[in-house]
Amino acid sequence: MSAARPAPPRWAEAFLERLLPESARETVVGDLREEFIESTQPQRGKLRADIWYVRQVASFIPWFAKEGSSMSKLLIPVSILTLACAAWLAFMETALRHPGYGARIGIASAIALICAATILARMLHVGFRGERWLWAGAAVLLAIGGQAFIHNMHSAHFEGFILIIGLVLVLQGVLMFATLGRAGSGNTPSMN
Repeated sequence: MSAARPAPPRWAEAFLERLLPESARETVVGDLREEFIESTQPQRGKLRADIWYVRQVASFIPWFAKEGSSMSKLLIPVSILTLACAAWLAFMETALRHPGYGARIGIASAIALICAATILARMLHVGFRGERWLWAGAAVLLAIGGQAFIHNMHSAHFEGFILIIGLVLVLQGVLMFATLGRAGSGNTPSMN
């Protein structure tokens, strides 16, 4: 029985390949793999070496914040905020079970799915063809956010959290429309 050859976690290596531009992909992935196999794994052991590799992959993520227009730079943080708001809304609706809570949980789930897809599309640099379907998601977010905002303004009791969610959804939708599919919006990172 032969021992398995040491290798970094395949999922982390695949993620790194998606993060890097083609011009740097082979060199960076190869150098990290070599360092992992030749020095890190023998010195630290499998688990600690895997953690080291994941940390190295994570160090490439800040490229997203350095690229694109200022509106493009806001898209991922706003998507994360919107995702958190949707999760909180779903949790509260599940806990409180107001009339119609099932529909609101469905809406919160749709919002969370759109936000998660937006984050992944940006992080994985899917480009215009992969982002086209997110335009429909942006329209959905604008519609839900606008409806929540208007409904809250006309309701008998004002709900600050619903107002915040409505405004965040509208902001998310506007940012998505303004940045999706645009050249220089973070889809093609460069090695600086």
